[in-house]
Amino acid sequence: MKICYLLESTELWGGVRTVFDEVRALRKRGHDVSIRALGGDHRWYPHKVSIHYVNDLSVPFRNRKCLPDVVIATFWTTVKAALHLRCPLTFHYCQGYEGDSIEFSSLREAIAEAYRLPLPKVTTGEWLAKRLREGFGPDAFKIYSVGQIVDLDIFRPLRFSPLPFWKKLLSGKAEGKVRILVSGLFEASVKAIPDALHAVAILKKKGHKVHLTRVSTVDTSHQERGITEIDEYHVYVRSARMAKIYQSSHLYIAPSLAHEGFGLPFAEALACGIPSVATAIPSHLSFDEKHDYALFVSEGDPTSIAEAALKIMHNKTLRENLSKRGIEVVNRNCSSDLVAARWEEAVLSEELACSRHAEAERTER
Repeated sequence: MKICYLLESTELWGGVRTVFDEVRALRKRGHDVSIRALGGDHRWYPHKVSIHYVNDLSVPFRNRKCLPDVVIATFWTTVKAALHLRCPLTFHYCQGYEGDSIEFSSLREAIAEAYRLPLPKVTTGEWLAKRLREGFGPDAFKIYSVGQIVDLDIFRPLRFSPLPFWKKLLSGKAEGKVRILVSGLFEASVKAIPDALHAVAILKKKGHKVHLTRVSTVDTSHQERGITEIDEYHVYVRSARMAKIYQSSHLYIAPSLAHEGFGLPFAEALACGIPSVATAIPSHLSFDEKHDYALFVSEGDPTSIAEAALKIMHNKTLRENLSKRGIEVVNRNCSSDLVAARWEEAVLSEELACSRHAEAERTER
């Protein structure tokens, strides 16, 4: 198949990396996959990727031979451009419903209008499909859930544990600090980064030795240090370096709110075997029905986050179980082959539906 993804920007964002990973996975399965983007710089991506930068996503392809079989809108603003290209199949790929974000509150009607277009939707999980059915009706459009890719070649556990630190911690002889990692954009309300920072502040106030590492795509360290001291602050981190940051951490906190589309950093941390505290939101809970791969807490509750972190810090068996289960569930659910195969199933299903519709029209004539 010839497939074309439409992107507004190729800058380093989780949603962009997801598209790049899907392109790579589908290419491995023999498909001709391209990306058309308005701008950006994709050199941060660790694998080779070819981007066609244009001034207008809806500009027609040069000839019929270049026309893709499938075009995929990746953000609500790209949906109309995707339709304008008039490819045989058009999908709207949703990694989170943008209308739920406070930042897009003034654009909610325009976002809803884009979603009301009767295009098949592809989501990162069934929790998001449920959200769309509730918001737009069960029969407004077809929805396929494909999951999300974690690059398991990069995000993986170390072969040995360099952390005898935990034994020293329990004996009160620890020379270092518990390395807690929090990643995400401080200014994005859905990430709820302030809740994690307040939780760390609680731990420090109680006298616990904590080393806080923050990772973000934008430097807002000045604002964040108004909440608690930050020991390391990394901005615009590429995947290979990010994997090392995960692997050098003792504990990960994922404080996102309920409308989080997936929570890719949380999944990456689990893949690296890092014991984690996460909010009990639909996307975080979707990895496995047992919900035993992280300690889950209510959203918006820094005290509960701090208490859960202490449980992990002082319970060796719990840490080991969380590490093992996290690796298992991500490796099972987030492989590139699995997600690519689900995309293929969605496309084949739509092709069959279109074929049946065309046959019905011919019969009526």
